[in-house]
Amino acid sequence: MSAVQPNDLELDPLVLDPAGAAPLLANLGFIASSDLPDGPGPAYLLVAFRAEPTLRHYDPERVEYWLTDRRRGTRGTLTRDTRLPIRTDFSWGMIRIVDRLRASNEYLTFGGSLAAAPIDGTVVAVFTSPAPILRRGGHSQGWDQAAECVGAFFGRLMVAIDYVPGFEARMAEAEPVVRYAAFVADAVARYRASSALRSEQPELWALLEVEERRLRADRPTDWTTGVELLRECQSQGG
Repeated sequence: MSAVQPNDLELDPLVLDPAGAAPLLANLGFIASSDLPDGPGPAYLLVAFRAEPTLRHYDPERVEYWLTDRRRGTRGTLTRDTRLPIRTDFSWGMIRIVDRLRASNEYLTFGGSLAAAPIDGTVVAVFTSPAPILRRGGHSQGWDQAAECVGAFFGRLMVAIDYVPGFEARMAEAEPVVRYAAFVADAVARYRASSALRSEQPELWALLEVEERRLRADRPTDWTTGVELLRECQSQGG
């Protein structure tokens, strides 16, 4: 049985809490939807931690993610032993689901909200974001379109954190859509400057153009702030 439902699965936003998500995970270890291109609701990652592995599908035992502590990135971990319930924000970077055999499934995120609670003996975790949560391969899934570009972009952000004073704090304080807008602005500029990229990856180029137009039209303040954040990142050659 597949561990992941189709990535374009549409859910009522009202179910995106642990109690609402639990029935959807009755026969699955996790469900993910990137919400890219923009869809009717937030991107989400739903994860179930059971007391005993089912051995019928991928059985998560731990989720690793990033959060912000005093405007610095720190590693967060969620397991059945975590004190529950929890409601918190998570930050940009990688989310990694790990099972008892240390097989993992990975995601790239621009940040969002996490809620987790025990539901009928199963710990259910719900990651939601107003920006895409992209599959980055692993045991039970492939790669979402643009995930490779996002990974490279995050690598450049890490360089800027090392060399641009105060940049880590400003990234931590930015809203998820602002971080996403910075990524789209960066990617669109790189593709516009390279006919080879556009010809080699026409579907991704078309997707990036769609997202640029959408953000400019629907989220102009977030777009402008994201572009400013990108310029700060590039101030040391990022």
